[in-house]
Amino acid sequence: MRAFILVKIATGKEREAIDSFQNIPGLEEINFLFGDYDYILTLQAPDTVTMARVIRNRIRKSPGTLQTITMIEAPI
Repeated sequence: MRAFILVKIATGKEREAIDSFQNIPGLEEINFLFGDYDYILTLQAPDTVTMARVIRNRIRKSPGTLQTITMIEAPI
């Protein structure tokens, strides 16, 4: 399963956040955004339990992370 995670980062913590994100298992992409959120991450995980664990313990605890929104992809 795949999810897209919008991440808001504290000013001045962008480099630390990127460095931290790059070590997350299953992270496929990191893209910079203009607007209310700073980055969109693409995360691949085998199930929702694993995905929730990675989001809770790695992404939300990354340096400077202020807020996240997770959107899980569903086939149409």
